[in-house]
Amino acid sequence: MSSNGGDGIYRDEGAAGWDPVTSGVERDASRLLGAIYDLAGGRPNAPVLLGGEGVPQERGAATRAGLEPSSPACAVAVRYLLDKGYIKRDEDSSREAYTLGAPGIEEVLRQRGEKGPETGEVHGMSDKMQRRLVTILALGLAMGLSRPVNRYIDRRIPERRGIRDDLTEAALQGAVRMSALLGASVIVRRLARRRRGF
Repeated sequence: MSSNGGDGIYRDEGAAGWDPVTSGVERDASRLLGAIYDLAGGRPNAPVLLGGEGVPQERGAATRAGLEPSSPACAVAVRYLLDKGYIKRDEDSSREAYTLGAPGIEEVLRQRGEKGPETGEVHGMSDKMQRRLVTILALGLAMGLSRPVNRYIDRRIPERRGIRDDLTEAALQGAVRMSALLGASVIVRRLARRRRGF
């Protein structure tokens, strides 16, 4: 006999190893995770209230998931999600609230059959986009940095140069390119983290 856990996943109750208690916890946790995801708009680190007295039902994740916020079943579902790393407790909130972790977002997308960005970046930049931005930004930074370096080379290195002068110029140009690449990488990674909400 098959059972629909309410999360779109059908489980065979007659299959070996099927545990109705464990499956019930997973079902509740799945619904609660989906409610937190919806209330957070799929954004990580967006606090979502669990629910309870003084919290409108439409704003409480537990009530939205069909759970009583103060019930043991809700407490077990919350602990399950915390242990999995799907959610994190929001320590800054005066009420019981939780935020989505990246694994939680990926789990909701997996259950709903949705795909995140190309490389698994959720609500952020794909690695391909980051590499492209790093390349473009590094070129711009290198062009800007090369001007003062070229002026320095023109002043310090004579026209009739030896091997030592050539090595000095190569080292300076290499340092410019390396600095530009490093700077571009730092800027793009920070931008990507901001877009993910971290």
